[in-house]
Amino acid sequence: MGATSSFDTALHPLGDPTIGADGFFVLGMGNDSGDRLRPRCPVCLGALMPLLGDGRGRFRHVSKEEGDCCPLSTLSYQPDGISVQHMRDAARERDQRGAFVANWQRHYQAMRRVVPSMSVRRFIHLVGYADVMNLWSYPALEQHDVPYVLLTLAQFMRAGSMAGKAVWVRFCFDATVRDVGDLWTHEGSQARFFRMMYSAPSDTPFPTSKQLIHYELVKRDTSFLEIPPAYIKRSDVKEFQRFAVTDRKSADPERANTGTP
Repeated sequence: MGATSSFDTALHPLGDPTIGADGFFVLGMGNDSGDRLRPRCPVCLGALMPLLGDGRGRFRHVSKEEGDCCPLSTLSYQPDGISVQHMRDAARERDQRGAFVANWQRHYQAMRRVVPSMSVRRFIHLVGYADVMNLWSYPALEQHDVPYVLLTLAQFMRAGSMAGKAVWVRFCFDATVRDVGDLWTHEGSQARFFRMMYSAPSDTPFPTSKQLIHYELVKRDTSFLEIPPAYIKRSDVKEFQRFAVTDRKSADPERANTGTP
C-alpha cells in the first residue's frame, strides 16, 4: 500500500465503509442529546456530518477544532497524546513497577504481538519514559493494560515496511481516555484501542493524516500475564536485566555503591 492521496480511502475496521486521509469518514453511530442517531468519530468521538452530494457516503467533523485535533484527521505531526499526571508515590511505584519488571517478558511479548518490530531497546526506552512520568504511581493501575499504555506513550514509531515501502505506526485510545488514569474508571475501561499505519513522511519529521494508510481496532489482551512467556534471545534478556539492575541502584542510594544487585 502506498501513501493515501487526498481522496483515497481505507476500510474501517468495525465494518463501516471508509475513512479518508482528507478527513472524510463513514464511522459508527452514536446518540445525540435528542436521542436521534447521528454519526460519530470512533476515535475522538466528535460529531460528524455527511458531505451532501458526495455520492460516496463520507462524513466530516462538524467541529473544525475537533477535526484539527482528531488523530485521524489532524495535520499536526505532533498531535496531542495521552497525559500522565499523577504525583509520585514512592511506595506504590516500587510495588507496581516491581510487579511489571517481574513479568517484563510477558509485557514485551504482548507489545510485539501488536508491533512485531518492537525491539528490547525500544521497550527499555518506553519503560524509562514511564518511570519519569510516574506511571507506576496510579493507584488503580492494571498490569494487563501497561503494554497498551506504553505503546500509546510511544507516539510515532517506525514499523518496518509494507509492499517495499517504509511505514510508521501510532496507537491511541478513544477520547474517553485523555489521562492514563481515565483508563481505570468505569467508562475508560471500555475504551477502544486503535492502531494507525502511515507511509513515511516527506515534508515533516513525523507523519500526519496526509500519510494515513489505514487504521484498525486492536483488541487488548487481558490474559497474557497468565501465559508462560515465549522464548526471548539471551542477549535481549541480558540487556533488559542490565537496565533493571542499573535503574534499581539509581533509585536506592544505599545500594548504589555496594555492588548489590
